[in-house]
Amino acid sequence: MLAIAAELVILAALLVKQKRGLRTAVGIGVFMVIVIGLLVWIGGAELGKRLATAGPGHSELSGDIRAYINRDGFRMFLKRPVLGWGLGAFPIVYPQFRTFYTNFFVNEAHNDYLQLLVEMGLLGFATMVWFVVTLYIRAIKKIGNWAGEISGAVTLACLLGLSGILVHSAVDFNLQIPANAALFYVLCTVAASEPFATPVRKRRAVRSKASEEEALPPPESLQQQPATNF
Repeated sequence: MLAIAAELVILAALLVKQKRGLRTAVGIGVFMVIVIGLLVWIGGAELGKRLATAGPGHSELSGDIRAYINRDGFRMFLKRPVLGWGLGAFPIVYPQFRTFYTNFFVNEAHNDYLQLLVEMGLLGFATMVWFVVTLYIRAIKKIGNWAGEISGAVTLACLLGLSGILVHSAVDFNLQIPANAALFYVLCTVAASEPFATPVRKRRAVRSKASEEEALPPPESLQQQPATNF
């Protein structure tokens, strides 16, 4: 739900920035309320149970256990802050730093950013930050006229999906699941690639310009014609 809300907020901010009108932004807000209402209506009981596990005193991986994992993970990071412990080493090394008792096997940090710091250190984390920032800068340049260009619209959709995954990754291990990681990098590829379609108007403008150039005689032939006296 938090990821969906973040995506809709980003879309509304983009619409306001491009001066699409306050009515459109209000429409996005109404759509957000409708989506949240549908989620509560369709899966209200299950959603309530899921949200209830965020508090302490539950048998599932509750909020207090997540806080312990984050604290212990940060201690792991401080031990090897530069290069980290290595990719995939979190479930092997974590038992040495665990400070609480649980029957669960903690195989992930439930925070992709913290796990990235633990396993790859500051160098790996800085590399991923550079990758994401470069990706967004390149993709934002393609969505200037997304309402009239299919390439810009697809790029905007990819950016919204990526933003949802990145927001959700702060409270879960999305990118540790191969299917989610594959989807993430497919969206990155589509968002950062060159435009794959040219608008019809631009194609017509280019063709008309080329036809005009072909119709005009070259300057050299005009210079070579002999002068005629009347």
